[in-house]
Order: sequence, then C-alpha cells, then structure tokens
Amino acid sequence: MIKEARNYPADSYPLVYALILNYQSLEDTLECVVATSASDYPNLRLLIMDNASPDGSGEILARKISSNEFLQLATNFGYAEGNNIGIRLAVEAGAEFIFILNPDVRVGSQTISECVRVARADSTIGAVNPIQICDENGLIDRKFRNAILVPAGSETAVYQAESFPELLEVRDLLGAALFLPVRVIERVGGFDPLYFAYGEETDLCRRFRYHGFRLVVTGRAPVRHLRTKESTGVSDRILFLRLKGIYLGKLKDPWRSFRRSVRLIIIQFVQEMLGTRHNEYPFNQYPVTRMHSIRAFLWVVAHLLRIRQHRRIEQMGRAHV
Repeated sequence: MIKEARNYPADSYPLVYALILNYQSLEDTLECVVATSASDYPNLRLLIMDNASPDGSGEILARKISSNEFLQLATNFGYAEGNNIGIRLAVEAGAEFIFILNPDVRVGSQTISECVRVARADSTIGAVNPIQICDENGLIDRKFRNAILVPAGSETAVYQAESFPELLEVRDLLGAALFLPVRVIERVGGFDPLYFAYGEETDLCRRFRYHGFRLVVTGRAPVRHLRTKESTGVSDRILFLRLKGIYLGKLKDPWRSFRRSVRLIIIQFVQEMLGTRHNEYPFNQYPVTRMHSIRAFLWVVAHLLRIRQHRRIEQMGRAHV
C-alpha cells in the first residue's frame, strides 16, 4: 500500500517524513495513507502510528502496513505527545522536513513538493499550511478560513488557484496538515504534551513566532479536510480538553508575565461561573457547561508549577523533543 522509500540526493530531494496518528479512525487513516503515498515527491517516507486505539484499528493497520512504516503505541499519548514520538523518530532517521497529517486529510499529488519548495526558499519560515478546502468545488474549510485566513486579511470563501495568493503570512496555523522544517524543530521544539489534544498547535505556532520564525499558507496544491469525526458531535472529555487548552494557552503566553496570566485565568473562571463569556470561544461553538469550567480550572491549579516550568523551558527553546 505504501510505496517503497528510495534514495535521492539530499540536496535535490531532502527526506520528508509524513506522520499519520491514528485513534479509532481506521478507514480515514487507510485512505490518508493511499492519498499521501500517491504524492509526486520522490524522497518521502510514511510513519503511521496507532495511539492505543481501543477499537482494534491498530491491529488491522499492523496487518495492512509494512512493519518499518507502522508503530503501535502502548498507551494513548494524545495528539501532542503521540506526534512528538513520530517527530523524534523522523529526526533520528535524518528527515529534513516533517509533515503532520490528520487521518481525515487528503493531500494532493503536488502538496508535499510545494511545501518543500516554500520551506526551502526562506530560512525564516517556521511552518507551512497548504490551504484547506472541504469539497471538490473548492469551498475553503470554514474553520481554516475563520481562524487562519480572515485574521490575515483574506475573506475568500472559495479557493481559486489563479486568485489566491501564492504565499500568505499568517499568525497561526492548524495542525491537521502542518509542514515543519526539522531545523526549526531543533531550535523551538515540539508540541507541549500538557495539552494532550486541542490547542497544542496554536501553542507551538506562537512559540515559532516568539523565536523569530514566520508562519505561512501556500495557495498552491490544496488539501481536503473532511472533518469526519466532527459530524458525530463532541463528548464531555473533548469539551474539557478544549477549555483546558484555552486556559493553558493563556498561562503560557511568553510575552506576558506568569503572574499576570494567572490573574487573567482567575478572572476568566469567575466570569464563566457567572455565565458572562457565552459569546467567546469555545462557548460560542460548543455546549460548554460550568462543570467543564470547574474541571479545567482544577486541572490548571493542580499543574500550575509544571505549566510554569514548561513555559520557561520553551522560552529557551528546543522543548519536548
């Protein structure tokens, strides 16, 4: 199913590792593997990891994918640390670039070649997102548009290659299709495992900017983001993780004192208890209750010293890898 890796001169085709982390997403993962394997980029290796899926999808993937391209994790490390494990293995294998893919993303044949071209052209680029569309008609993924493009000044709703900028500098990127130069990872580090899931890519992108790197979206070779799991709703666990990620992100802001960040979190928690933040994310998109706020706030209190430690390490660089 996965094409065999071939040896090419590193200066012509630097090694790219595509990481696909599976958690109860068997069909999506298999289709993602097929699409990524069809890439026109010659020096590409895939690493598919299963995050201890309880539905048995890891066992099936182990049978369908060659052993040197599949890794069964012993426990569910979450999105953050699960991908960190893949990043470490890719770096050890000599990768120059790492492409992190959600199972519900379908890359085009030229996507990886385009990301390599963009990342190699400018050493100040810290990470790249190919533009994300949601259907064959070119409708831009709603979350990608609202979170990434609109704040950068692009109101485009339908992707057209001839009119979309070849390169757009942005303040944030999404983790579903995140292309990373290893040289930047070696300076800044990987995902903070404290997040587990939700918010970790925003945190990492902010750290890229803090250390002087730029974030860009390439308007060529888009990917399709199907958002398969989001059609089934969100659990209490996911709502807790989303809100915890908001708290954690504010506490770790490297441009603000930790003491001031703690005060802001306390104020936010009180406002949530009073029901006055219903127009702000994630309350404006998900059914977040006071119980979710209490759980997230107690988690933050219990991990406050560790959060501060991670913040200090990240300001120095090369954290979590």
